[in-house]
Amino acid sequence: MAKIQFTTPEGQSGEVELTSERLSLGRAEDNSIQIAHDSVSSNHGEFIFDGNNWVFTDLGSTNGTSVSGQRVESLEMANGGTFNIGHVEVTFYGDYAEEAPSYAAPAQTVTRGGYSATAIDKGRRSGFGPKAKPKSSGYGPLYAVGLLALGAVGYAVFTFQNLSA
Repeated sequence: MAKIQFTTPEGQSGEVELTSERLSLGRAEDNSIQIAHDSVSSNHGEFIFDGNNWVFTDLGSTNGTSVSGQRVESLEMANGGTFNIGHVEVTFYGDYAEEAPSYAAPAQTVTRGGYSATAIDKGRRSGFGPKAKPKSSGYGPLYAVGLLALGAVGYAVFTFQNLSA
């Protein structure tokens, strides 16, 4: 059975068997594989088994997925291949238990059609950039009261002049 081992920068580690053909990974509790580390997005990515190979696809996470420091959107798993999910190091072990794991085996980027071929427009993300509307100074109601008072004084002067004439 294929599995992954992960290690956080703080030294915490874990091992998870890939028991289904599609497994979501992230920090949120609703994921199939939960890695509770701040650098892992709530719904970071997913593992998919296509019948021959395991593929990990990043779902537009904030800190990304990288291989040897290079960000990737999707990678085909190689036995013993290592990659990073945020700042968490992950090693994939394939179904071939008799092979000794090769830690130097790089994971490869996948250039397939479908979701992984769709470019991620990072400008459309919300929640982390500058606010669309700048914060008000709070003087709006004060200006309204001042204009109302000025109008009342002007009306009083006009009425007083018409009464005395």
